[in-house]
Amino acid sequence: MYSLPALILRLSVGACSALTACASVSTRHGSTLTTEARLQVAETADASGDSDLAISMYTAAAASEPNNIALQLRCADALARSGKITQARQLLTERLRTSRGQPDLIRALALVDLVAGQLAQAVAEFDQILATNPDDMRALIDKAVALDLRGQHAAAQAIYQQVLATVPNDPAARNDLAISMMLEGRTNQALETLAPMQDEDGSPQRLKVNLGILYAATGNVERSRQLLGDRISDGDLSALTRALASSVAEDRAGP
Repeated sequence: MYSLPALILRLSVGACSALTACASVSTRHGSTLTTEARLQVAETADASGDSDLAISMYTAAAASEPNNIALQLRCADALARSGKITQARQLLTERLRTSRGQPDLIRALALVDLVAGQLAQAVAEFDQILATNPDDMRALIDKAVALDLRGQHAAAQAIYQQVLATVPNDPAARNDLAISMMLEGRTNQALETLAPMQDEDGSPQRLKVNLGILYAATGNVERSRQLLGDRISDGDLSALTRALASSVAEDRAGP
């Protein structure tokens, strides 16, 4: 769940090219590839960095089984990872016409809109999921991330707190709450929120990285360096510390 990072994600000319490539591969093999075979080729191509072949195989597999939600999600993910956001969005939108209200498709579409900067649309789509399942923690956290990106930090933090009231040690909610506070200029409170998680077994690496950034922002460069290791140079760490301090000062000064 997102953390501010990011996530992920028209079957038009690009898709036509993909299907043409698939047909070409099938012809060379003398028969039509099965869905399983296409997925095997796609995964191998993906792993080797051949995104064009991977996308052609994922697209053909998804088209062959339009009611297979998992296949549609894999295809949309491959498109999004290759920067083909418009194609990913169109694929998901088309599938939702025949699978109305399918929460995984809606979530994937919302994440695509999040990546595309369509934040109001993403929030509306997360609300669709929550209207059916108000306790969907992933949808709650993802909606909060969208609100943070819109600058609505108070509304986002209220959602993070709602999640933490149910799952106090949820690393995604705690991490994103801390980031939200940092974006708002409340660096010390952000550190207090995240610090209890630093020694938890299995804490996500991104949580420790963000914690290192927060320590840098509060001037504890030594502890920051311990957490960040060699992921960032001393010069970059100093620049980051100055930038965060400046951001906090500007926030406190107001407009």
